[in-house]
Amino acid sequence: MTRPVENVKRWALRVLIALLVIDAALAAVVWDYEYGHPESGQKTLERLQDDDRKLALDVRRAQKIREQLPDARKQCVEFLNSTLLVASTGYSTIESDLGKITAEAGLPGGAVGFKQKPADKEGIVEVEVTAAVEGDYSALVKFINGLERSKNLYLIDSMSLNAGHDRGARLSLVMRTYFRS
Repeated sequence: MTRPVENVKRWALRVLIALLVIDAALAAVVWDYEYGHPESGQKTLERLQDDDRKLALDVRRAQKIREQLPDARKQCVEFLNSTLLVASTGYSTIESDLGKITAEAGLPGGAVGFKQKPADKEGIVEVEVTAAVEGDYSALVKFINGLERSKNLYLIDSMSLNAGHDRGARLSLVMRTYFRS
């Protein structure tokens, strides 16, 4: 019977040694985690505090924007009312304005066309305006300058200059303007 007892003792000793090795390895891992990298915990804390400061600034900016929204809406309405023509009279006003600009530039009247898009949810209507005028180069420059100085809103999308009649040039424009309904 001494042999089985010795085998059990050897087996128990091996298990005990294995447990001590595993325990020592785990202790080393815990030690390294707790005391081996103290700056990583500090850096993490600093990074989190920095993130907190940035988020607080973003929240303050958002609150400031929210406070300014009523003024911005009021300014937007004032801009739309003072800049955009009313749709019911806009077409005749644009046609009259373009005729006036053409005459002041010393050009004969040209063709004007309109293409309306559906109104958006705020009641703003985009209108594509096509115009063609013909004359000498300096008169065409005056015409474009008149468009830029007009109290009406004209956004030029494209323009082309081609040879016209009698040594003149033909200017074709595609513009946008906006009406309020």
